[in-house]
Amino acid sequence: MNIFQRARAIFSKTYFEQYLESWAQGDDTVNPMASMDQETALRYSAFFGCNRVLAETFASVAIHEYKKLENGDREKTNDTGLYPILHDMPNDETSRYNFQECMMYQINLGGSFVAQRVVERGKITGLVQLQWENYEIYRDKEDRKIKYRLSGGENGSAILNRSQVLHVPGPSVNGLVGMSVLEYAASTILLGATYEQFGQQFYKNGATPSGVFEIPGFLKDESYKRLKEELAKSYSGLMNAGRPMLLENELKYKPLTINPIDAELLSSKKFQIEDICRFFRVQPHLVQHLERSTNNNIEQQSLEFAMYTMLPHFKRVEENINSQLLTQRQRKDGYYFEFNMASLLRGDQKTMSESFAKGLQWGWYSVNEVRRVLNLNSIPGGDTHLQPLNMVPLGTQPQEPPNQEATDTVNRIMDEANKKGTI
Repeated sequence: MNIFQRARAIFSKTYFEQYLESWAQGDDTVNPMASMDQETALRYSAFFGCNRVLAETFASVAIHEYKKLENGDREKTNDTGLYPILHDMPNDETSRYNFQECMMYQINLGGSFVAQRVVERGKITGLVQLQWENYEIYRDKEDRKIKYRLSGGENGSAILNRSQVLHVPGPSVNGLVGMSVLEYAASTILLGATYEQFGQQFYKNGATPSGVFEIPGFLKDESYKRLKEELAKSYSGLMNAGRPMLLENELKYKPLTINPIDAELLSSKKFQIEDICRFFRVQPHLVQHLERSTNNNIEQQSLEFAMYTMLPHFKRVEENINSQLLTQRQRKDGYYFEFNMASLLRGDQKTMSESFAKGLQWGWYSVNEVRRVLNLNSIPGGDTHLQPLNMVPLGTQPQEPPNQEATDTVNRIMDEANKKGTI
């Protein structure tokens, strides 16, 4: 085939149709994941902010061990041996807070959290978190069980079984391997980071000059040099701001007004922040995007964050801990772990006072139960539950008035908590 035949083949309709087909399928587009990694993504402020608020909120809530009683109540216990690991320190190098913080970061970035169990004499004595980039989750073809292949990092190369790890998958379509927000949001992160880079260059390159000088014809080199030196000397800098300018030889100054809004930079950046928040289901005001937030609705949005964003994360971790770390016998005996979300569900002081007052009035709470929620010490006689005098079974004689000392104590609880700064 000579050069003319090759050219005819290259520019033929068939070749062009193939190119259009490839272009329509996106074969010539750049894969955002090819240039997206953990460090690059976390440099984007909205992505970092959402990860941080989720991780720090999750780490702020401690987990407790409970046992179901036969009468339907429950009690806090430390019978399984796992409480010091999950509530205090999972290992000698990591606190409980940092462990849970790391867990949330890895679920968001890698899709799953995996920690290797430390076992001594058949009992779990610790949990050591693994870096999500250093392991691969797969199903073994022979025994059809989930395995974890470690590669690189400080842990070396090894294959772990399910019984050797604690595996918490994030949102998942198969229930075993979580979906990485970093992977699915790569295009959005890349676009948002590009807007930030554009904004830097926008100002760095002087995209908003104050004005231009116009003159009929052109300036000679000497005149141009003299004008440039005079402008730098007499009209540039803070000290010369607002100084009248003297022009000569029909020279005219024309001010320019170009701002980022005209370039749609600010509106585009705002949309990208909201788009990242959608991936994490984080209210924009939690990453300091307050455009649509007011003092009246932020409290309600914070409660929605606790219920609809954080609660699924807590339940996901609770159930995986209970199913993987507790033995079948322990679960049958009624042992389980649960996060205490009471601190996240608190309202403002007025709402809390009204809620506690109703609980005390109708006997839902005792004085000491309220004091424990407010981080105050118990008082003698404070475990008694009160009830209104008119709320007794039909035909029953009214009870004696409640102890006046206990009643006075109820009225002083909130004042004492305020003085001690516990709320």
